[in-house]
Amino acid sequence: MKATLKEALKAAMKSQDRLRMETIRSVLSEIQYEEMNKSVDELPAGDIVLVLQRELKKRQEAIGFEEQANRQEAKAKLQNEITIIETFLPKQLDATELEKIIADYKQSTPGAALNTAMKFLKEKYAGQYDGKSASEIAKRILG
Repeated sequence: MKATLKEALKAAMKSQDRLRMETIRSVLSEIQYEEMNKSVDELPAGDIVLVLQRELKKRQEAIGFEEQANRQEAKAKLQNEITIIETFLPKQLDATELEKIIADYKQSTPGAALNTAMKFLKEKYAGQYDGKSASEIAKRILG
C-alpha cells in the first residue's frame, strides 16, 4: 500500500498536480512518523489504512472550521484533499453488505455476541466500514 502511494506521488510530480502531490506527501509523512513511533521498517496495510482514515477525519473536521470562518477556498481545497485520500482507502462496505456479513457470522458462530462480531469485523474488514453503523447493525441482528 505504501508503494502505491509512492507511485502515485511520482505520477503527481510528473503531471505537476501540486495539490495531489502535497496531499500524498503529507500522508506518507504521517505513515513514516507512525513507523518511527512503532519502531518498524514497514507498517502493515491495516495500520496504513488507519493512518489514511485519521488524515481523512482531520480534513473533515477542518472543513467545519472553514465553514464557520466562511473560507470557501480553503474548504474546497480540503474537500479535494479528501477526494484524493479516499482513492487510496479500500472500498467501504454499505449497510446491506454489513448486514449480510454479520448475519452470516451469526449463522456460522453459535452464541455470537456483539463483542465477538465486532472483533471479527475488525480482523476481516479493517478500514472498510463505519464502526458506529456496524455496531448498530450487529446489535439489531444479534439482539
